[in-house]
Amino acid sequence: MRTDYYQLLDVAENATQEDIKLAYRRQAKRYHPDRNPGDEAAEERFLLVAEAYRTLGDAAERYQYDGWLEKQRRYSSAPELASMPHHTRVSVRHAYARREERRRRREERSAYRRPRRMPQGVLHRHASKLSPIHYLIFYLICLAIFVPWFFRYLNMDAPEPASKQPRHELPPGVSPLDEETQRVNLARFTERILADAHRGDAAAQYRYGTMLFHGYGGMPQNREAAIVWWRKAAEQGFRPAQLALKSVKAQ
Repeated sequence: MRTDYYQLLDVAENATQEDIKLAYRRQAKRYHPDRNPGDEAAEERFLLVAEAYRTLGDAAERYQYDGWLEKQRRYSSAPELASMPHHTRVSVRHAYARREERRRRREERSAYRRPRRMPQGVLHRHASKLSPIHYLIFYLICLAIFVPWFFRYLNMDAPEPASKQPRHELPPGVSPLDEETQRVNLARFTERILADAHRGDAAAQYRYGTMLFHGYGGMPQNREAAIVWWRKAAEQGFRPAQLALKSVKAQ
C-alpha cells in the first residue's frame, strides 16, 4: 500500500489547499537535504513530502487519490472484496447517493404538478370586481370615439382622377424654343465641340468634321476642312472617321 499522504503531511483529509501548502513548507524545511547533510532517511522523507504535495496540491489528482485511498481502506477492512470482479465493486457512498437519486425521481414523478397558466390581463384578473356599470361606461366611450369617425369616413368624397393634359406633339424638325434661343444653344454647342477637337479628342474631331461636311445648323459647308478633321481622328484609330474617309474617296 502507498504511503498515506495526509499522514505524511500531518493534515486532515478535509484540509484546504492553503493548509496543505503550509504543511508542505513546514515538512520540506524540516527534512531538506541542506539541513540534514548525509542523512538518507531525511532525503527520502523529503522526496515523499514533495510527491505528496504534487498529488494533493492538484484538485484532479487529489480527487483520484481520495478514491484510491477509500478503496484501499475498504479492502483492508474486508479482504474478500479484493477478489471480487471490478464491475461488482460498489462504493457504499455511491450506492447511497444513487438510492437517494432514485427516491427523489420517484417523488417528482408521483408529485402533483399544477399546470402552468398563461398570465392574465388586468381586465381578467379584476373581472370579478367589475360591475355592469363599468362595462356600460366602457362601451359608451368606445361608441363616442368610433361612431363619429365612421360617419366621417362614409361622407368622405373620393378624390377625382387627375385629368391628363393634352399632349401637343410638334412636327419633326420643329423646336419649341424660339429662334434666338436656338441660335445661342447652337453656338455654344459648336464652340464646345471645336474646343474638344483642338484638345485632340478623336470623337469631337470626327463630329466637327461631319458638321462642316454637311453644313450643320446653318454652318458654311467646307468639305476640305471636314476631311482634314476626319484624318486627324483616323490617325488616332477612330473607326467612324476611317470609314468616312473611305466613303469620300469612293465618291
